[in-house]
Amino acid sequence: MKTKAHNAFTLIEIMIVVAIIGILAAIVIPGFKQSLEKSQRRACSLTRRNIDGLKVQWAAENKLPATAIPKDDDLFGQNGYADHKPDCPAGGAYALNAVAEKCTCNAPRHENEP
Repeated sequence: MKTKAHNAFTLIEIMIVVAIIGILAAIVIPGFKQSLEKSQRRACSLTRRNIDGLKVQWAAENKLPATAIPKDDDLFGQNGYADHKPDCPAGGAYALNAVAEKCTCNAPRHENEP
């Protein structure tokens, strides 16, 4: 008597694979989220430094004191030093502040980053 060979996975094998994928996802996803937040903070910090440079250039060209506060139109747009005001990658908004002060971001955990 000949029996047919079945080339299929059993329910137990499928359940084990699903459990392994779940465990791997539980390990990887939090690390990915932390990496994303860290890269957003770094990008935000770099953007704020660039905005600070634009403020210094604006004040120098217009012979303004370090206490002068530029408006968005002074730095961004057709008559500005950059095409548009950049957006924070985490959804925060930038406050330009005075030329002598650093640009700030209101996104959580971005305000005190260097």
